[in-house]
Amino acid sequence: MVLLAAALVLPVWSTRMEAPQYRNEEALQVHVYAGRVEGDVAEIQTLNQYVGVSLPLDTPELHAMPWVLGGLLAAALLVWSLPLRARPLATLLLGLAMTASAIGGGALLQYRLYQMGHVRTHTILEGVPNFTPPILGSAKIANFTVHMSLGTGGWSYGLAIVLVALALFVSRAEKRVARAGGSAESVHRRERDTAPAAHFVETEG
Repeated sequence: MVLLAAALVLPVWSTRMEAPQYRNEEALQVHVYAGRVEGDVAEIQTLNQYVGVSLPLDTPELHAMPWVLGGLLAAALLVWSLPLRARPLATLLLGLAMTASAIGGGALLQYRLYQMGHVRTHTILEGVPNFTPPILGSAKIANFTVHMSLGTGGWSYGLAIVLVALALFVSRAEKRVARAGGSAESVHRRERDTAPAAHFVETEG
């Protein structure tokens, strides 16, 4: 729950742009939060005019992010409040919803990056081909080297998915151990109950 709350307030994805005139602390950065984009947005928008692109700053999925993450956080609180017997199924559904949201969000982000590099206006610089920056990794765009990475909130969200999967694994392992222990106890009880009868038969014989 804490990790989901962190994803709501911390940057989930970041971009760092480096060029000969933008190095080290001077490198341009953009941080995507749930519902907003912060960083050197104005300067990057100005520079992007040279290659005819614009940042996707006003998209439906960006505005939906706080609601999606808030809904998942509320669902996690609900799962935690359920009786123990109902938690495994609820945890599985929560994990599926979190994973689907991550995959869907990643796919939409990659689509926006594709649009940014292909749906272009008039360019000032000639000879800059269409491009598709990856979600994670680096790309060369004109004279810029662009680095894309998960932000702290993105890592928190990913860790939350891992912990949900781990909780499911531990729950199923405990059930298997309990069933195995119950079966062994049943066999031992049957053997214990049948022992006096067998002794009686032997005595009678």
